[in-house]
Amino acid sequence: MSLGMEGSASLASFVVFTGMWVVMMVAMMLPSSYPTLLLHRTICRKRNPGRPGGTLLFAIGYFFIWAAAGTFFYTAYVLIGGLRHSLPGSESFLLRGSGFALLLSGLYQWSRLKGSCLKHCQSPLHFVTEHWRDGWFGAVQMGAVHGIYCSGCCWGLMMILFVMGVMHLGWMAAIGALILLEKLAPSRKWIPHAIGAVFVIVGAVVMLFPKVLSRLSSYVLL
Repeated sequence: MSLGMEGSASLASFVVFTGMWVVMMVAMMLPSSYPTLLLHRTICRKRNPGRPGGTLLFAIGYFFIWAAAGTFFYTAYVLIGGLRHSLPGSESFLLRGSGFALLLSGLYQWSRLKGSCLKHCQSPLHFVTEHWRDGWFGAVQMGAVHGIYCSGCCWGLMMILFVMGVMHLGWMAAIGALILLEKLAPSRKWIPHAIGAVFVIVGAVVMLFPKVLSRLSSYVLL
């Protein structure tokens, strides 16, 4: 990851970053996706008794989507690192850009796309009945589709994590808790909006006063 931040991409840094990203995604997303995995396992056992492995393949398909998303963040780190290296004094510009990213993340929390993706993630029964596929390949396909909906639901929060520090344990725990709260409290529709409002305000403040970002995180990546 440090090589990527310096703008020098390599296979080694990509493998290390992707590996750390996948471990982080398992830690953050497994609690909120567990009800869907449990429901899938229950139905699999009833429909295909004596044929194990379906839910494991579902999970592999799910986390494959998140692993693919990690390549986007790695590329962003490489590009930002290259910009920092080629343009001395660009720190203030990048910090203001971080504030803009936080503002966009907050606005996304209010969007229809966010609400649609969140609906699929909040109701495991709705997702499973609408997207059920039999067989091992069907399990992988279902997991991938669930991963797409989940990433569509959470990319704004992941952008916040990107700005504050992808491998920062404190921010990992905080964003993971917000994701869990959104998914497990479907009757509290104000929660995503409240989160969005907070980060719109934070993003606007950071754009006006870039140095505030360093106070929000002890490990600033941008």
